[in-house]
Amino acid sequence: MDKQEAKLILSSYTLGNEPADDERFAAAQRLAATDAELASWWNAQKQADQALSASLRRFEVPADLHSALKVTMADKQRKRLRFARARKWLSIAAVFMLCSYLFFEYGIDRSDDYTGPLAQRAFNYSVDGPRLSYFDRDTSKLQTWLLDNGFELPAQLPPKLLALEGVGCRPLNWSQERVALMCFNTDTVYHLFIGMENDFPEFEASEKIGYASQENGWTVSKWKDQDYLFVLTAKATVDEMSQFLASYAPGDAPPQR
Repeated sequence: MDKQEAKLILSSYTLGNEPADDERFAAAQRLAATDAELASWWNAQKQADQALSASLRRFEVPADLHSALKVTMADKQRKRLRFARARKWLSIAAVFMLCSYLFFEYGIDRSDDYTGPLAQRAFNYSVDGPRLSYFDRDTSKLQTWLLDNGFELPAQLPPKLLALEGVGCRPLNWSQERVALMCFNTDTVYHLFIGMENDFPEFEASEKIGYASQENGWTVSKWKDQDYLFVLTAKATVDEMSQFLASYAPGDAPPQR
């Protein structure tokens, strides 16, 4: 296990909900015990998440919220002022419940902090360590989970990536439609981002796969296939990354199943 995979796993357990019998979590813990930088990163993540958790739990519900929520449309004419108050408190309650759900279901989602072109955003998000929503070593189950959660995947994906051991996946709200992220593990973690061309009109790529070396030994690859856009990131060389995209030809008809 490398540091990037450890970050993916550790970042999902920052609120004291650490699993007791998870082999990969235990391996990530052991790596953090021997890597001062990783240990410092994880402690900072836990402190930030637990501080926000405490602040959400201290949220004071207004005393008249319960009675205001009971006001119905039938009361509107007779109790116009109370209805206006009800709408205000309903809005507050809805925002609070949504934030609480997202926080306790997925931890803090900092994905909206990343801006700019899709490829650069994907690279920065990969380096910092994404918060994944679902973990599984079976890449077919990652695809099924994304489909079940409303993301339509393209007909073909790089087969050599799918043959790797899966780490996890998640949807990202980076446009009007979501971007899917799938993570695979080999000697390092490969992050595959999948979006729709209509949502990123300024994305510059063709069906010819392109590669760009980045700082600290990372590589970013990008291309398009039909109506889909792809960004692949990893702390690997161009040669190492290209081997996992071999035998994959964007623009060709997908193989018959």
